[in-house]
Amino acid sequence: ATAWRTAARLAREKLAPGSYVLFERGGVYRGTVKVAPGVTYTAYGTGPKPCIYGSPEDGADPAKWTRTENPNVWAYDIGRRDVGTLVFDGGARHATKIVIRTDKKTGARFNKFTGRPFNSYRDLDGDLHFWHDYYEKGTGKVYLYSAQNPGERFRSIEFNVKCHGFAVGGADGVTIDNVTVKYVGVHGIGAGTCRDLTVSNCEFGWIGGSIQAEGIFGRDYPTRLGNAVEIYGGCENYTVTNCYAWQVYDAGVTQQFNIPEKAGAKRYDQKNVRYAHNVFEKCNYSVEYFLTAKKGNWSRMENFVVEDNLMFDAGLGFCEQRPDRNEGAHIKAWYHGERNRAKNYVVRRNAFCCAGDMLVQICSGLKNEDGSSSLPQLTDNVFIGRAGAQFGTISESTSRREIYGAETQAYVDRFGTGNRCLILPAAAQTP
Repeated sequence: ATAWRTAARLAREKLAPGSYVLFERGGVYRGTVKVAPGVTYTAYGTGPKPCIYGSPEDGADPAKWTRTENPNVWAYDIGRRDVGTLVFDGGARHATKIVIRTDKKTGARFNKFTGRPFNSYRDLDGDLHFWHDYYEKGTGKVYLYSAQNPGERFRSIEFNVKCHGFAVGGADGVTIDNVTVKYVGVHGIGAGTCRDLTVSNCEFGWIGGSIQAEGIFGRDYPTRLGNAVEIYGGCENYTVTNCYAWQVYDAGVTQQFNIPEKAGAKRYDQKNVRYAHNVFEKCNYSVEYFLTAKKGNWSRMENFVVEDNLMFDAGLGFCEQRPDRNEGAHIKAWYHGERNRAKNYVVRRNAFCCAGDMLVQICSGLKNEDGSSSLPQLTDNVFIGRAGAQFGTISESTSRREIYGAETQAYVDRFGTGNRCLILPAAAQTP
């Protein structure tokens, strides 16, 4: 009878461990939910899962769009939190983010996505391409190319602004259950080093696309990001089960850490990680992991289980506008693969179904203290790929990618038992 209306009101409350925060089913709550240690966040009532939207408002209002001097470019005042994409009519269409690059030889500025000259919103020239002037002295407006006022053209317009759906940070003992998280520019659930994080029965859609930091590679190569559920650092007892993640710029689920190799570098271990009974569709990576630390004091994963998941079309969808094409995979060890030390790593009873780039990239050249391999035991998985496409890599020593075909079954049999490789004709679409 006295329920709070907004996530902002929730943020003002100091919650004790053991508390429950219940979102009413059928409701939409805009903004980031800041998580408290030991608290369970879930649903009450009847109907659809409650929705957490990073998008501050529905932009399908013609009065909020202003035509610029380029008659096909419209401006919307959204503010300075970088927008990763715009999603139209609940996902029927989405916008393509334009990032400016500079030719190092000539100094000319160009649109990385098309290669054509680009200096400002005036140079937008593709339907539903957009540029966000989020810079300190900029206008804070999103500029979108559309022949018609976007507020008239679409029934709903949501903005992936730069924020998390749930900001866990280092909070221990957190459960997030039975909610839907959409339209966030960073992570659906973003966590640092923590223990006992459980995510269950949730849906994540249209996650990511915002610029992480221009300083990583410089303003001319800003890095975009966005995972459905992320641990960045160490963890113990991290579980994601019975969830659905779709249209994610980066990974459906991930645990990772990357620090400089220097004296005194802290070791980050990741223990008791389980991804089970999930569906991943059109994520650049369904499952992603990587670890680094000082040589001789390598971090490690222990008791890492990926089981009973359905994974479809890695590297396709929203993530196709990434600059690093040809890297998407259902399991991705990424560029630190040779350092991914893992003990009791199991991949079983999953279906890996088609990918825009490759099905898997699993690699680690580091042995465990007992001399055992850091590669997983593969058991009773089904691989489905197109003849002639890339299968990918499972290796301790090479990043060379195997081609999917008649030899793939024998290749997979080297790493476990009961696995099946099904070959689709080269021109077939995902069944």
